[in-house]
Amino acid sequence: MFLTSLELNRFRNYNDLTIEFSPQVNIFFGQNAQGKTNLLEAIAMLSLGKSFRTKKDDEVIQWGSETCFLKGMFVGEQTPETIEIGIGRAEKRYRLNHQSVKRNDILGQVPVVIFSPDDLQLIKGGPSNRRDFLDLYLAQIEPKYRFVYYNYSKVLQQRNRLLKEREVNLTELEVWNEQLVEKGAKVIKYRLLFIETTIPYIIQAQQQISNSRETLTFEYIGFRNQVLTNMSEEDIKKLLQEALITVRHSEIERRVTLIGPQLDDLRISFESGLELRIFGSQGQQRTATLALKMGLINKIKETRDEYPILLLDDVMSEFDDGRKRALIENLINSVQTFITSTSRNDFARFAYISDFRTCFYEIERGALKIG
Repeated sequence: MFLTSLELNRFRNYNDLTIEFSPQVNIFFGQNAQGKTNLLEAIAMLSLGKSFRTKKDDEVIQWGSETCFLKGMFVGEQTPETIEIGIGRAEKRYRLNHQSVKRNDILGQVPVVIFSPDDLQLIKGGPSNRRDFLDLYLAQIEPKYRFVYYNYSKVLQQRNRLLKEREVNLTELEVWNEQLVEKGAKVIKYRLLFIETTIPYIIQAQQQISNSRETLTFEYIGFRNQVLTNMSEEDIKKLLQEALITVRHSEIERRVTLIGPQLDDLRISFESGLELRIFGSQGQQRTATLALKMGLINKIKETRDEYPILLLDDVMSEFDDGRKRALIENLINSVQTFITSTSRNDFARFAYISDFRTCFYEIERGALKIG
C-alpha cells in the first residue's frame, strides 16, 4: 500500500495544497515550525482517523476557519482507495471510497508506522505509553481488536460510574464484574499473542542495529506486578476473578477500578534481567525504540502481506550514523517512506538513498517547493 496524492484544505498552516508522492522515498526539509510535521500528521490521520499529536480534533483546523478537509489517494495490492476526513468544531466525518463510514471503518485500511522524537517515551515513560503502543498497532494488524477493546472500555466506564455512587449496589457490581472479566480477558489475550508473535521481529531488528551486542526480553505485567505468559483465555479470566475479590474493598473505598488491561504494562529488559527503562543508556534506549518500530513493520508485512507506510518525524537528528544506516538499508528499499528534516544535507552521507525513487520537498511557511 502506498499514498499517491494528498489534498489538504485549511489543515494546520496549509490553506490549499495538493501534492503527489513517490512510492518510495519522500523527504520534507526546511527550518523548524514551517509545517513539515503537519504533513506527516495529515497522512497519519488518514490511516488512524485521529492525530498522533493532539487529542483535540479542532486543533488541526486552520486558525480563523471552522472546518478542514483531508483527502488521500492510496494504491494497494487489490484496489485503489480514497480516504477523506472532514473536521468541524463539533463533528468529524469520514468517507471511504466516497461512502460515508465511521472512524473504525478506516482504521487499519492503510497501515502506518510512525517514528518521532517522542517515541523514546516508549522506553523511558510510564506504562500508558507502552499500552498505547500495543493498542495502536494491534488495531492495525488485528481488525477485530478495536471492537474488543471498545467493548471493554464501555464496561470499564460503566463500572467506574457505579463505583463513584454514594452507595454501591453490590448486586449490580457483580454483573459488571462478570463483564469486566469476560471482555478484559479478551483484551489481554490479544496483547499476549501480539507480543509473542512480534518479539522475534523486534529482537532481529535490535540485533542488526546493535551488531548482536544486546538481547532484549519482553514481559507483559498484570495485576500486582505479575508476569503473564501466553496463557489461555480461561486462565486469564480466573486471574481477573481472583484479583477482583482481593481489591473489592479498596475499589469501593477509592471509587475506581483497580485491575484490568487499562493498568497493565510491557516490561522491556536486557537478557540479564535489568530493566531498560532504568538501567539502559540513552543510546541503548534509542536502539530499542528503533527496533520496536522496525519489528512492527515486518510483523505488519507478515500479517497483511503488504508493508505499512513509514513516517519519520525528525528522527535523523536523533540517531548516529550507524542507526541511520540500519534504518535506511532495512526499510527504505521496501517501504514507502516520508521523512522530515531541517536540512537536505542530512542525507549527503547516504548517497545511496538516491538509488531509490526519492522526491525532495522544501517547506517554508506552509508553502511547498519540489526539488
